Amino acid sequence: MKAFLDTPLLVYLNAVTDEKVRERYENFYLDLLSRYKLYTDVLVLDELLYVSRKKYKIPYEITFEFIDTIVLPYVTVLNLGEEEYTVAKEVLLKYNVKPSDSLHVATMLNNGIKRIVSEDREFDRIEGLERLWDN
Repeated sequence: MKAFLDTPLLVYLNAVTDEKVRERYENFYLDLLSRYKLYTDVLVLDELLYVSRKKYKIPYEITFEFIDTIVLPYVTVLNLGEEEYTVAKEVLLKYNVKPSDSLHVATMLNNGIKRIVSEDREFDRIEGLERLWDN
């Protein structure tokens, strides 16, 4: 089974310092890796870099190391191109989601992925998608 990995879990894995909370997210990530083939797109990596630096003051070098060791060995990064843009326009206009989220959904749809790992409830509005999160 396939699942798309959105930004929030990656930010928490990269930024959370509380040991119990971090362990919870690590266990969730490991469970996902054991149950799904995970995918993401380069826009998620961009969001991870931005949020980690802006909100948590994590230097880019630390986040790049996190991506290189914790994300890329286990998660396939899908391309964003004109086909995703075309579908994203339709998604954005139909469901009124953020532009970046519409690009994630377009990437998912164009690659036959129906599950998204995200705490963002905005994805619940999109017909045919299942949102996975560690509640």
